[in-house]
Amino acid sequence: MDKELPRRVFLTTTVPLGGTLLAGCNQPTDTEEETQTENTTQTDTQTDQPSETPDPLANADFTLSETGIIYGDSVVVGLELENTSEAELNRTLPLTVGGQQLDRAQLTLAPGESTTVELTGTPEKTGTQTVEVGNHHVGTVVVRAAKPDAARAVGAHYYPWYGSPLHDWRDGEWSRESPSTPVLGDYNSADPAVIEQHIDWCRQAGVSWLNVSWWGPNSVHDTRFQEDILGHPRADELSWSILYETTGRLGSDPVALDDDYALERFTNDLQHLAETFFNRDSYKRIDGRPVLYIWVAQNLRGDVESAYQSAVEAAGVEPYLIVDMPVRTSLAGQPMIEVADAVTTYSVYNPNEPTREAFIERAQSTYRSWYRAADYLDVDVIPTAAPGFDDTEITHTQRDNEPVPSMPEIYQQTGQSARHYADGPVLVTSFNEWYEDTQIEPSEQHGTAYLDATAEIIASAEREPPTFEGEVFRLIFERTVPESELNPQVEDGRDLTFMLYQLTIETDTGATVLDADIGTRPEGVEFIVGSSGPEQADSNSWQWLGGSRETVISVPSLPDRGRIDLTGIGATDMAVSLKVGHERLDTTRITDELATQTLRLG
Repeated sequence: MDKELPRRVFLTTTVPLGGTLLAGCNQPTDTEEETQTENTTQTDTQTDQPSETPDPLANADFTLSETGIIYGDSVVVGLELENTSEAELNRTLPLTVGGQQLDRAQLTLAPGESTTVELTGTPEKTGTQTVEVGNHHVGTVVVRAAKPDAARAVGAHYYPWYGSPLHDWRDGEWSRESPSTPVLGDYNSADPAVIEQHIDWCRQAGVSWLNVSWWGPNSVHDTRFQEDILGHPRADELSWSILYETTGRLGSDPVALDDDYALERFTNDLQHLAETFFNRDSYKRIDGRPVLYIWVAQNLRGDVESAYQSAVEAAGVEPYLIVDMPVRTSLAGQPMIEVADAVTTYSVYNPNEPTREAFIERAQSTYRSWYRAADYLDVDVIPTAAPGFDDTEITHTQRDNEPVPSMPEIYQQTGQSARHYADGPVLVTSFNEWYEDTQIEPSEQHGTAYLDATAEIIASAEREPPTFEGEVFRLIFERTVPESELNPQVEDGRDLTFMLYQLTIETDTGATVLDADIGTRPEGVEFIVGSSGPEQADSNSWQWLGGSRETVISVPSLPDRGRIDLTGIGATDMAVSLKVGHERLDTTRITDELATQTLRLG
């Protein structure tokens, strides 16, 4: 970035939050306010009640060229002055912005003489700052962080819960529950100075959108978002949206959205959001519709489509719905995918594979798989960049996860993967979730490294759209079978079609093109839509097809004429058809016994 914010104030200040050394958070202290009041009073007195030594600047005409500038630009103050006294005027005129002297002029005027003076200086920090010449208040200037030239929209998950009356752990020292230390200390999320600094850091990083954790109508989170955040004078510099905290509103266990209680609560929530947030000018929109992000959307079951449509009709608005799914989830058959406009994942962390390498690989493989599936499911993919995961310092709730320590190198690599598979925006987990150490907000440990990486790797860098090798065919099954019909001990199981052991492809002359043991993840074979992961028992391995009636498979090549053999067990007796492109080539029947069924090519 051309105009990088200096780190010296962020990393060395020890003044209390809101003190004058906090970058971008300058608010006058009580003493400063009293001093300014005294100065104003003195000036008024000198103007209204002439004394033996009147202030020659009392009648000066001050002009402030701009009340808002970009960091790196200059503040310019003009001054027109006439010496109306009978003595020569000698005066030093210092220009101070945000308490820092930036320029000075030495003025000498004979009696009756007039002059014009221009003072200029470049502020060393961002934020709302007072402009003074000597003891005279000229005005206020907002110094905004420069934004990178963005190639795409970048959003970040945002948590407004720090500080009383919300999270006030450890007697206010809530950051002791994080492996990292915020540069801003144990701040209160409602502090206008903190909000302003966060806005400037977002600008610096190329983050144009914050997705705000929301816990229900009239909650403290709701009020803080409405009044403190959206009420901030600079809030309209970013776009904002709702991260619907599903477990906080509907419970931590899977729930049928068409259940009376769940549907009523969700409908009331959606009506509140529509009335309170969706119609604001600064609310985030995609395709002209207000964004709603549903966290852990896999928990919502039942007749989701009709329940969601009922809530939308009651609210009078249909949001652009982004649903959070676990990494490596097979999207077909997920009830919320039926109503989603886009799919994403909040975190690529998996406690069963807590290594840096696995963390990075999961991000890449998940986005690749979902990107290929998106066209068949009619959803967008919004990939996520994250620096790691570490909740080992949390004490206010029980956690027992082995960490993937957060570091800029992980963030850079997940950011590259996210950018590569993003036709639209990218999301970041997170701007300030300190308890899980996923934040890109500056810390004492990493400074602005995450902000810099966001700007350079995610927001600004161009991408080459993904390309895929191989050829695709589709299997269209007559129906799906609930897993509970095959195994009564399973509740809320998968929808299944075929238990596939072996996939063989031959030409019409009998030459083998592919002979793959499906349960071993064979190279070159990719299940794009309609399958679960490989499974194994004893010496056998397989992969269940299902989730929807359609399974889409990519293989290295398909002959123009030949055959596809499916070896396995059907979930029930039913028909299955083969399609390549838009052409249906053949149909056969499968049974619930182990057998090989053939579908003809050409």
